[in-house]
Amino acid sequence: MSKQALVSFECSASFNPNSNPFTATLNLGLHELSWTFRDADNSTCRIPYSCIFGYQVPSEAALVTEQDVEELIRTAVEGKQVIIHYLEFTVPDLNSAPRLAQARLLFHQRSDVKQFLVRAKELEVFPKQRRILFLVNPKGGVGRAKTISDTIVKPMLEHSGLEVTEQYTEYARHAVDIAHKLDLNTFDALVVISGDGVMHEIINGLLSRPDWDLARRLPVGVISAGSGNAIATSLGTRNQYVAALAAIRGETAKMDIFSMSQLDRPRIYSMLLFSWGMTADADLESDRYRWLGPLRFEIAAFVRMIRLRRYPGKVYVLPPKDDDTSMLPPTPPCSPDHAAPGIRHGSLLRNPDQEPPKSWRLLDLPYYTFFLLLNHPSLTEDVYFTNEIRFNDGIMRLWYSCETTFWKILMPFVMDQQNGKLVERGLMTGIKCGGILIVPGVEGNPDDPSTHAIVDQSVTSTAAKKQEIYTKPGFFDVDGEAMPTTRTLIEILPSFVEIIVPEWYNHPDDKEENSVRGKARADLILEVTANRQVETNKVLEVGKWLGVMVLTVTAYAVYFSEGFQIWSGIARSAAQIL
Repeated sequence: MSKQALVSFECSASFNPNSNPFTATLNLGLHELSWTFRDADNSTCRIPYSCIFGYQVPSEAALVTEQDVEELIRTAVEGKQVIIHYLEFTVPDLNSAPRLAQARLLFHQRSDVKQFLVRAKELEVFPKQRRILFLVNPKGGVGRAKTISDTIVKPMLEHSGLEVTEQYTEYARHAVDIAHKLDLNTFDALVVISGDGVMHEIINGLLSRPDWDLARRLPVGVISAGSGNAIATSLGTRNQYVAALAAIRGETAKMDIFSMSQLDRPRIYSMLLFSWGMTADADLESDRYRWLGPLRFEIAAFVRMIRLRRYPGKVYVLPPKDDDTSMLPPTPPCSPDHAAPGIRHGSLLRNPDQEPPKSWRLLDLPYYTFFLLLNHPSLTEDVYFTNEIRFNDGIMRLWYSCETTFWKILMPFVMDQQNGKLVERGLMTGIKCGGILIVPGVEGNPDDPSTHAIVDQSVTSTAAKKQEIYTKPGFFDVDGEAMPTTRTLIEILPSFVEIIVPEWYNHPDDKEENSVRGKARADLILEVTANRQVETNKVLEVGKWLGVMVLTVTAYAVYFSEGFQIWSGIARSAAQIL
């Protein structure tokens, strides 16, 4: 029977949100997405289903599960009280200022309690019983993961009815090993309490398994405890209370995955980004400022804007949804992990001198200062890159530039880092593509930055000096991890994994049923939330960036003896403006 066809009922109860009971009528199911409480004055209080993370009755064992619902009913009617635990939003922003709340229902008749519980089960009001592995990275970001787990996640899980296992990562890439060896029959979801890096490890561990086609269907989620937190920010779960609620409720969405292949190397998968140039250098070099938290990215980015590097190379792009393989000879997969999800154009890697088919287009730039492939709208917790991105539309969106003027690079990141308009100031060119082949002018391995090979013979020391081209390999950045700088093929695996999202997650361009239902839930929460707008103070944002610039220059002058060169770079940029 569908939810819409179920008939709602009314039962007498006292509603006690603050230990001050008053007579009320409970209308369960009158609204498909919420409960409505009406008092004697006909004023109402509504609790959206999607904000409920648990409930309890006087009996210690009384939790809603599929197995013990009859026992729950027998024990609940003895006390006549049900406590609802839910998340309450205090501002009209579903990612900010939520707080834990309770509603105490004191029923007048035991039969009403039984009817209430049966009805709630039919409507799937409470979280479904599931088995979840929470993977905690105690060293992620600024080391707050354990505190977040103990003070936020565990208290919310107490009355959720979930079967929870907690495990801590103990060494680098431990999450890869855990995901690779995980018994898929033991858990229904895997949730990371960390940042984007551990999520990257989880995806690569799951997709490197022999049974990857089954493993990719395991829902994965993240509760932000890292430095960047780009994925959580994009999904609307940057706040840890909201993320924990999403993990408990268990709503999922499909997500695209980037597949990155290099000859004779294991394939790497990305759920967030691939970058080369300024963003890659800033991201990977920011590790020295990890103790600063999210601020480390802004400091490293400013340093790299001043001392910009230019990377030579050829980039070929395939138009989206174009699978032209007519000019490619049939060849086996190019990488040793042949059991992994396949790639369509593996032969492009086998011969470094091979030109791609005519359907692939060469980007006509002499070098690159900015090269970013992004799968989510947010680049970091504080940088909302663009609202053009959909993480499950099967299309890759690439932005690139060879701009070197300091102020043209700086201004978008100062003025537009949080409004989604970074791509609208002409700094970079954006295109849609279904495949990317990168042939860098200088190759190297990030594990040994002193060794590199010149691929493009025009990039000699003398020629590079005249063009100010960087003759060392630099970095390929995949979700915050360094990747060897060599011939690389990037393709997309559409809607390939399941990601946990809030039940009210939706996108304006998504007309699917889940999005429509999510919008209805979001509208309901906003309706019952205080009507108060939160505006960003642009003056404070500019002031913050100026403060970061001063601190960065001072730090480099003191600790790295590069103050003179940095101030000289600023002076040259100012002279260009004048």
